Amino acid sequence: MAKKAFWTLAGMVLLASLSMAAASPWGSLKKIYFYEASGNLDEVRRNLERLDAQALPPEEKSGLTKKLADLGDRYFNKKNDSLAEAFYQKSLQVSAPDAWPVYNQLERIARRRGGLLWNFTNVGRQLKLVARGFSSSYILLDGFFSVLLFSCLLLFFLVLLALSIRYFKLAAHDFILEAHSHFSIPKLLLLLLLLLWPLAITGGWGFYPFLLCGFLWSYFNHDERVNVKRILALLLVLTFIYSLGQFLEKSMRSPGFQSVRQVFSGHLFPESTWNRFDNEMKVMQAYAYYHHNLPDAALNILLATGSQYNSPLKHRLLGSIYFDKGNIPQSIQSFRQSLSIDDNDPATLKNFTVALLRNNDPDLFVFYSKSYPRINEYKDKVTSLQKNRLPEAILWRRLLNFSWKSFHPWHFLEVVLTSFVKFPVLLAILILIAYTVLLRKFFPALGQSIFCSKCAKIIRRMSIEQAQSHALCEDCYQLFLIKDPIFLEAKALKEKEIGRQTRFKNTLILAVTLVVPGFLLNFREKGRSFASLFLLFSTVFGLYAFNALNFKGVFGAVPMFINLLGIAAVVLYVAVNAYSLKGYSDGF
Repeated sequence: MAKKAFWTLAGMVLLASLSMAAASPWGSLKKIYFYEASGNLDEVRRNLERLDAQALPPEEKSGLTKKLADLGDRYFNKKNDSLAEAFYQKSLQVSAPDAWPVYNQLERIARRRGGLLWNFTNVGRQLKLVARGFSSSYILLDGFFSVLLFSCLLLFFLVLLALSIRYFKLAAHDFILEAHSHFSIPKLLLLLLLLLWPLAITGGWGFYPFLLCGFLWSYFNHDERVNVKRILALLLVLTFIYSLGQFLEKSMRSPGFQSVRQVFSGHLFPESTWNRFDNEMKVMQAYAYYHHNLPDAALNILLATGSQYNSPLKHRLLGSIYFDKGNIPQSIQSFRQSLSIDDNDPATLKNFTVALLRNNDPDLFVFYSKSYPRINEYKDKVTSLQKNRLPEAILWRRLLNFSWKSFHPWHFLEVVLTSFVKFPVLLAILILIAYTVLLRKFFPALGQSIFCSKCAKIIRRMSIEQAQSHALCEDCYQLFLIKDPIFLEAKALKEKEIGRQTRFKNTLILAVTLVVPGFLLNFREKGRSFASLFLLFSTVFGLYAFNALNFKGVFGAVPMFINLLGIAAVVLYVAVNAYSLKGYSDGF
């Protein structure tokens, strides 16, 4: 009995202490944990509704958001979807940029409740939050630049693979035999040297498709040449775009930008360091001091920017500092100066509303409401100053400026063009052109042979008039064009042999098509269709795979629109293969 009374008294004392801290969002969170432990879910929900984190600095909002999301996950695992959803919605209310992964959980709740369709409203909201975040948007942009280039490179390699399957045997035959009947060992060694020298000099295999393209160029028909030229032109454009991404990556790694990110994230530098900052960075540093409850130091940094420097962020922070010091008229004046530069900033309008309400002058509030009607909307919604994070646009502007305050065009061009030249695509294309020109000059026998249209035997190229009527070796000409009943049995045997070879070839091509959608189109005189369709598929699939891995590694969650890209890639895979097999009967 005494033990029970002791625990009852201890619980009452704890509740009393929590009640005293209830005005703080952290106090509300403690009460949530207490009532959760006691199993009183009604009180858990009630204290969750009371939780108000408007006055918390960004770092504390991020921490509170994570704890609320963890509580939501706990109830989600317990299959209490109603309470889990309440915690998720509260985390979005506290700090939506930090809580974008909870939209995934909200979608799972909808699935568990029987919903079959995606909530595209939530998908759009999550996309908007991810696009606004610096780290997440940089991952998306970097992935876009990289995937576009490497998808086009992969396309070029696959097109050359198909062309090599069709023509390499012809080219090797013409190069080594050169219209003679005897096999030339020196020519074979020269051929190996022409194809393998990059392995000894560059140590890479990426040049081989370009070498093969130059080596086989004489055998390509008009459509194949046009297709290859278009892919090469696209490669050059995408290489330049990729070089823009390299500029951003180099800027990201620069010491200047690392300092900007530290200041932006709230790192406190001593006066000897921040005194060397430019005015914009000083304002960012002042926010860091203010959010660490050092308003006097923040005010000193703002004053160090000088009276000539004006920015909405500077005057908004001045208004908050004067408000905390009790100087309400000066606070109102500072917020007004901020709104004179940017009158649509919601954070400034909310704090301006709080300052006007604290001033307790209804006539003044009505006066300013004529110029800023939105303060009437915030009148009953805000109770304390908003301590919002700095806009992510500052980081993007600094990144594009290579951490400087202003953009340096010559430095930008220097970095981009250097990256463009260093990436070996331009060199590989020059080697391709050199092979095309020099081989045509020194080895005129290249391009002089074709395959028999029936048995695929190598024969000499005929005139255009003959090629339009037939392209047959002597044996096939005798068997298939001359109507002689003596050869009927030989013709049947030949057709059976050709059919067996065709089926084997078609089986291999179909097997490759299962891995590379649309690869079959290269052998149906639809190389252009393969180029456009495969580039679309590889880009969509690459964006899904690249971003899914990166988001999972950095944030521990994959945004829903990335998963939608994965679904789109599967649909494209099926559609491209269905199109490539349409009307195809050989081998079936």
